[in-house]
Amino acid sequence: MNSRLQFLLESLRKLLRRNAISRVRKVLHKSRNEDVASVMRYLDEAQRHQVFDLLETNEDRSETLAELDENLFIEIVTTRPVEHMAQIISLMSVDDQTNLLSHLPEDVKVEILSLLTPEDVAELQEMLDYDRETAAGIMSTEYFSLEEDSTCAEAIEALQHAEDVEMAFYIYVVSRQEKLTGVVSLRALLMNPPATPLAEIKTQDTIYVRQDQDQEEVAQLAARYNLLAIPVVDDKQKMLGIVTIDDVIDVIREEATEDILKMAGADETAYDDSSAWSNFRTRAPWLFATWMGGLAASVLIGLYEHQLQKEVALAAFIPIVLGMGGNVGSQTATIIVRGLATGRVEYGLGAQYLVRELTIGGMLGIFYGILLALYSAVRYYDGQPLALAFTVGLSIWASMLTAAIVGASTPLFFHRLKIDPAIATGPLVTTAVDVLGILVYFLFAQWFMEI
Repeated sequence: MNSRLQFLLESLRKLLRRNAISRVRKVLHKSRNEDVASVMRYLDEAQRHQVFDLLETNEDRSETLAELDENLFIEIVTTRPVEHMAQIISLMSVDDQTNLLSHLPEDVKVEILSLLTPEDVAELQEMLDYDRETAAGIMSTEYFSLEEDSTCAEAIEALQHAEDVEMAFYIYVVSRQEKLTGVVSLRALLMNPPATPLAEIKTQDTIYVRQDQDQEEVAQLAARYNLLAIPVVDDKQKMLGIVTIDDVIDVIREEATEDILKMAGADETAYDDSSAWSNFRTRAPWLFATWMGGLAASVLIGLYEHQLQKEVALAAFIPIVLGMGGNVGSQTATIIVRGLATGRVEYGLGAQYLVRELTIGGMLGIFYGILLALYSAVRYYDGQPLALAFTVGLSIWASMLTAAIVGASTPLFFHRLKIDPAIATGPLVTTAVDVLGILVYFLFAQWFMEI
């Protein structure tokens, strides 16, 4: 939280405790609605409701509501008179209305829709029918388009009289059948003679997305080509709407959060008001994989119990062999998963990244293997120092090398099967690396220590 938000939060908390309502109103009047929404998550429930009610106008309330986290706007909407909330929601943009309504309980959503105008309901119902994780599900229908034979002068005049335009930086050029044929930037519009037809200055290679394209792909395209908005078309190339940069940022944040939580064996319920039982059911299956892996590792250690009895020093290095391998596996898997999510790693180049991570894992294994071998030779010089040094040194190297292979190949394999690669990290990779690390460690002990 930056200093401005921290100051706003502290001011609101202090004034609300004193019940200084008039001063709270003044603070809210001087604050941006986006900032108010940001600090509301740090207030308690009573304070949040009080702040929302003290906002100056319904326009301020609608803007603040649109910026709140999902669990907070559900809390606000479901605890207030439906008639009042319908008035506030009617002031939002269509994409914000769609996002909010799609997360509300069905009975509340139906009540709110019944209070909106028939025109708004028809447009909203069409938007609500789209999958929320596709381009059409996050698009805005408030865009500016003109036909190809329009001139620059006509376009500027039309822009000056336009209302409810979400992104005026681009003019979308369409045919008489409303099919997208190109895009003209605001800069190009102003830099060309007034009589120039849009058809002459439009881009010939337009970047667009299909209505059913995944929102993550949309965000990747917008980021790759530095677009402030990206048009959405149907199967017949007819323009449906645009996905703006604010929605792209939200998608990137949501997908990053989702990936991180999946890598930890959790999901978005970790941040909402879901019950402890609900979170237990989400996390338990993933931890079961770790539990099974730990059980398998204990069985393996039991099989080599006689070696541990003969050379007790072997037990001292088990944690470090497993720990180093697990860390390399998690690092590698995280790098590959994030690369797949951002488009920096493609499956076609998977072998290249596999070799790269294998090389890095091998180099790290050699470095830490030598360090551990030297330590073991000095620490346990009175037994079989050279044999023990070779055992632990090569075990570290092999464990980290194996971890790099598992960490890189598992997400690539899942991605190939069209399964979210994020679930391949965390418990799954760590468990596999631990079992393989134990196996390698005792095999080296058999070879070098002859026990």
